[in-house]
Amino acid sequence: MEPSFILLDQNFKNKSEALINLVEILHNNGCLNNKQKYLESIIEREKILSTYCGHNIAIPHAISKAVEKISYGFCRTNSMEWDKNDDPVKYILILAIPDIEKKSDNYHIDLMSQVASIALEEDVRNIWEKAITEKEILKTFQ
Repeated sequence: MEPSFILLDQNFKNKSEALINLVEILHNNGCLNNKQKYLESIIEREKILSTYCGHNIAIPHAISKAVEKISYGFCRTNSMEWDKNDDPVKYILILAIPDIEKKSDNYHIDLMSQVASIALEEDVRNIWEKAITEKEILKTFQ
């Protein structure tokens, strides 16, 4: 991940607006070959089960042919509703996985697990809360 994959202090009105902006970041960084198709994939995935994972964190993700390479982005936003039955979300980690990865030993499950492990560390969340620059956020993923 590079600093250009990170959004700080956003003020999204809702989950849809957040997803559109995060998909745009992945697209602008050359990770997607079709941003609309990926957005549709991620919205469909969200309909299956909430990607809220606790501690004000959501990890929206999808496996799609619209993805060129495995990638992820980060956003710190205003406290916003993700799903009606969940606590508000302040941190969003979006994952994009190429469809080909679906065939290779559940690589996407390992990636999700790694990202979730990082996100659930209290020290990491404290850095996310106080970070002023994208580079401070980036260090938590290295």
